[in-house]
Amino acid sequence: MAKVQKNPSPKQSKTLSERLRGKSEILEALDEMPFDGAHLVSSASGLVKSLQSSDKSTLRRTSVPRPVPLDAAQIADLRKRLNLSQSVFAAFLGIRPASVMSWEYGRRIPSGPARRLLEIATRHPEVLLEVA
Repeated sequence: MAKVQKNPSPKQSKTLSERLRGKSEILEALDEMPFDGAHLVSSASGLVKSLQSSDKSTLRRTSVPRPVPLDAAQIADLRKRLNLSQSVFAAFLGIRPASVMSWEYGRRIPSGPARRLLEIATRHPEVLLEVA
């Protein structure tokens, strides 16, 4: 198959017959490609089944409990149990160290996603430490 440049200069622009010849070569190559209709049908039916599946978790069928809020002492205790400084703990959570300080001094409370991360770290601290 002929190699086609993306931006031909005006001197290199192809004539209509050359462009049509290129298209016919592409069509001939497509004609030679094997077509597996059974595979296409099975793929489409698998997609339809997965979209209609009652196994899919939706909020209509699934109850997701809210993350448990931690108070300032619990957050500080978690960080100390992990033997991490406030800066390193913040880095593991992907937040600023000032946020961890604010939580531990009780000036602010963690947001929803941060509460979920803290809950996971409380239940499974090894998961948080695997990030390193």
